[in-house]
Amino acid sequence: RGVRRHAPTLARLRVPPPAFAMGYAGYAPGHKVVELTVLQQLLKLIKSDKSLETLEKLTRNTAQAPAEEKFRKVRLTNEKIAAVITDVPGAKEAMVEMGWVEEGEFLVLPPGRSVTMREVRDIDDARAALKKLEDEAFKRRIAARNAQKNPDKARLLAEMAADRAERAARDPVTRGSVAVPRGVGTMQTASGAGCSGTSGG
Repeated sequence: RGVRRHAPTLARLRVPPPAFAMGYAGYAPGHKVVELTVLQQLLKLIKSDKSLETLEKLTRNTAQAPAEEKFRKVRLTNEKIAAVITDVPGAKEAMVEMGWVEEGEFLVLPPGRSVTMREVRDIDDARAALKKLEDEAFKRRIAARNAQKNPDKARLLAEMAADRAERAARDPVTRGSVAVPRGVGTMQTASGAGCSGTSGG
């Protein structure tokens, strides 16, 4: 029965099925690949922190006070709920995956159904992952903006980085030497070949 409920949701949102083997190819032996649950995949689709925050609050309230009827019914047509749940891809579907049932304009958590702090942690993890993505995107935008404002500086920094990489690859042994002047390494190599016995008269 669970598969029949998942399939339309996942197909509509273009999410891979829950037990998929993607990602194993190319990893070294012993590399641990974590498979996402259906709920985790749906939460990953949500690109609004406000939506995830609302989901977290609804789920936490119901997990901590399962007997409170006011926490077990959500009006989807409510303007605020529509903005963060109804109209956000993955949000309503995530609630259905947690056990909520759509009844007209409401989502209801039926008697006998419950959510736990495990689902709350999944939502918290999704919020943290989204924040990381947003921070990385922000840094890329700043870097691109700076490169446009200072193309010469950006080019110079790129050339310096390339030069450092080239020197490191060409001369890895003498890099970082303080006591030996540059070029002495060649004389020491000749000395190692047996020429030191005649030096110094």
